[in-house]
Amino acid sequence: MKHQRAVISGFSLVELVVTIAVVAIIVTIAIPNIGDWIGKARVRASAEALQNSIRFAQSEAAKRNRLVEFSLVNSTIPPTANAVAADNGTAWIVRLLPLSTEETSVLQADVFSQKGIHIKGGRNKTLVFSGLGQVYTGVPNGLDPDPFLPATRAYQVASSSDTYSLCVLVQPGGGVRWCDPSHTSGDRSCPGSATQSCL
Repeated sequence: MKHQRAVISGFSLVELVVTIAVVAIIVTIAIPNIGDWIGKARVRASAEALQNSIRFAQSEAAKRNRLVEFSLVNSTIPPTANAVAADNGTAWIVRLLPLSTEETSVLQADVFSQKGIHIKGGRNKTLVFSGLGQVYTGVPNGLDPDPFLPATRAYQVASSSDTYSLCVLVQPGGGVRWCDPSHTSGDRSCPGSATQSCL
């Protein structure tokens, strides 16, 4: 009767060291790219949130046939009706502007949830939409012969390191979209003048 030896296979120490070295090299190369991708994804998510909140204000103005205001504000919790507009807002609010006897009412408000993102609006910190969905340059008082927005307004949404940014554009006719100033052509490219006002 012959005895057969059981063959036990496994990794040798050399094979294990080589495998660990290859994995370490791949991880070292991939981590900066993953971090860059996550940063860009955060900027895109914030740009889309800003675009959607502006569109919400526009649709509410048209639905109610009333003046509705969109504002960037600084807050760490959803802002209230008396929140003050701020250029570099961390939150946003959509308010129904009051008629003579009403109080200002909040239609929607929230905080931009992405950490490490800043939004610059400059003179665009507040937009007022008419019942037709057009943008006023300010609250119309009947004295301004042409109160509607004359040119595209742009918001800059950027990472805190300013390595990547997107623009959210609000056009005079009421169109709202985001674009990438680093693209020179295609659907996501920005018009030249809007890019300059965004950067």
